[in-house]
Amino acid sequence: MKKHIIMAGLCIGILAGFTGCQKDYYGKGKPFTMSTSELPGYHNDAIMALSTDNYERFMHASYIRVTDKFGQIQKIKISANIKRHQWDFANLDNSGNFKNYVEADGSIKKVGIDVSEHQGAINWESVAGAVDFAFIRLGYRGYTNGGLVMDAYYSANMQGAAAAGVPVGVYFYSQAVTYDEGVEEANYVLSQLGDYSLAYPIVLDREDPMQEDARTNNLSVEEHTQAALGFLETIAASGRQAMIYTNRTYYALYLDLERVYQYPVWFAQYADEPDWPYEFSIWQYTESGEVPGIAGSVDLDLEMMPPQ
Repeated sequence: MKKHIIMAGLCIGILAGFTGCQKDYYGKGKPFTMSTSELPGYHNDAIMALSTDNYERFMHASYIRVTDKFGQIQKIKISANIKRHQWDFANLDNSGNFKNYVEADGSIKKVGIDVSEHQGAINWESVAGAVDFAFIRLGYRGYTNGGLVMDAYYSANMQGAAAAGVPVGVYFYSQAVTYDEGVEEANYVLSQLGDYSLAYPIVLDREDPMQEDARTNNLSVEEHTQAALGFLETIAASGRQAMIYTNRTYYALYLDLERVYQYPVWFAQYADEPDWPYEFSIWQYTESGEVPGIAGSVDLDLEMMPPQ
């Protein structure tokens, strides 16, 4: 501060004979200008492109951007409390019937399918030669009346997979609207497992059915989360391994991820590579796969890391 006062005094005293001191010594009130001609190779359009690229990099690193069912783009801040993945998806191998991920040591991930009554009768002996694991739908809750229903092919698929030596988990399509209904669904699943052996978790399948009369349409994020936790916590309390499955939009917009990520995550995104910042155990990457022993299309899955 004292230097500024002294300099101002000097300028006043010798203003007439010293052109180095100007009234705008502090630069106040003068707009900043810079000619791009002084920076060879840089022009306004190039600077604009760099700024846009930097902005997009920042947004990708900081937010999950997702389009909701109304067509609006939502930005969800990426949590520092959920572990981010360290995979390099340049290592994805698309040369075979399945996608795969090649590790640095040359090893590859396990590949699998998930099936329900929509696949009809399955030749599990043929399937066994193509996949490492399968998830079988045990049942579902109706999205309008809320009744609990067994999948028509559940028993046949469990028996067929066991006979063919295919390791399995089971999943339940949920339309619970409360924590207690989530508990009810979990207890229903546990009561129907019988003596079947599971090598993979019991999975909660939460999705937006995109129907005008769906009973879950008007739930808040907290209500969706509570319904999910009712199922997951009940399965875990039984001593079984619990997992949650849904798609990118539902994870981002419908759930409190910091609470849900206490459980292994099965992530659905039909894309060349997943666009998701956090770790996940399984990636469902298409609904249009082809596998010997199954007529028509089937969901294909890649085990990115064994469920813990």
